[in-house]
Amino acid sequence: MSIERGSALPSSADVVVVGGGVVGAAIAFQLARLGVTDVVLLDKGEIGGRASGRSGALVRTHYPNMDEARVALAALPWFEEWPDRVGGDCGFTATGFLQMVAEPDRPTLRSNVALLQKIGVDTRLVGADQINELQPQLRLADGELAAYEPRSGYADPLATTRGFASAARRLGATVLEGVEVSEIMTAGGRVRGVRTAAGDVDSPVVLLANGSWSASLLSPLGIQLDLTPIWAQVAFFARPPSLPAGRAGQLTIIDRAHGCYLRADGEDRTLVGLSGSRRPLEDLDADHPADPKFAELARRQAALRIPALADAPSLGGRGGPLDVTPDRRMVLGPAPDVPGLYLAVGMSGGGFKKAPAIGACMAELIVDGKASTAPIEPFRPTRFAEGEPLSGAEYTLPSDGVYPEAFDELSAQGLIH
Repeated sequence: MSIERGSALPSSADVVVVGGGVVGAAIAFQLARLGVTDVVLLDKGEIGGRASGRSGALVRTHYPNMDEARVALAALPWFEEWPDRVGGDCGFTATGFLQMVAEPDRPTLRSNVALLQKIGVDTRLVGADQINELQPQLRLADGELAAYEPRSGYADPLATTRGFASAARRLGATVLEGVEVSEIMTAGGRVRGVRTAAGDVDSPVVLLANGSWSASLLSPLGIQLDLTPIWAQVAFFARPPSLPAGRAGQLTIIDRAHGCYLRADGEDRTLVGLSGSRRPLEDLDADHPADPKFAELARRQAALRIPALADAPSLGGRGGPLDVTPDRRMVLGPAPDVPGLYLAVGMSGGGFKKAPAIGACMAELIVDGKASTAPIEPFRPTRFAEGEPLSGAEYTLPSDGVYPEAFDELSAQGLIH
């Protein structure tokens, strides 16, 4: 795809979107789709060049918080119908998805599935015999219980992000790489545009979708968001011969019993991530070097569920920065006390699968004054100050499946029991 870099910066726009990850690109597209064609999407680097393009890119709707689940459910049809709705190919592959939990969490799983079914999620409980039919190569515990979503799977993270940006451009939006926003300009207490090294862009609406980078832009306005930047990574392994080849050769799995997640990657690789992979990140623009310790822990934990992975050759990995909120859920909505400023940050590692719906909701909020695709009021930026963080019936995380630097943090958050 062709992205404008070094092109002339427009002097004005109806809406400026800051941050060219999957969420920002989706918002620009959805705005243009609603007829707001004078949209400028700016990224200091490349579209999809940081967290979004390096995501594990799971697409699923299982969440213990029903507000999150509603947004994820609204996003799923966009992946399923991508060629017609967006154009091109985002690499979505409906492998089917399993949410697996440890034995103490089985009652919680049962109740969460019942709640998810009530809001329309296509999910059901499956026992060991059914799991074995779906994926015979798994090691299963006595009385194993999981939630199964037949429509879910994964997508190509970079193709998805750049696909949204390309579609936005086709509809009239301006997409510029290599343009860093240094200031949100205000006048009379409301937004009047953004300042960059390439010049100012006057606009009555500015939306920040740039993760932890948003903090430095918000602070001069007196807005403090508690966003913790962390580095998350995934590892790749040659897919064992006992697992079928192909993009849909294995189920997409989140295995809370062993603290890992797995999916197919292309024709012959398996991607593995760790639920407790949270390395501190002091420099947002720095890349952590590949860490063999991570790959070996990922292999060990994944092999507890798929024994054939124990001897699978390692094929490297990738990582990217995440912005994590205190309740580990996104921040969506108008910024407090600055009319014209909107926030779509704090994705906490779950933005990719929800991005199409987040984009639609934020576009509707800007154009119509209210989101109609899914309710997003629970994710309002003021919820922490109001003492209303979001919660859900969470699953536990085993300490032996946690990346070492993350254990104390996750324990303090109550995610390890």
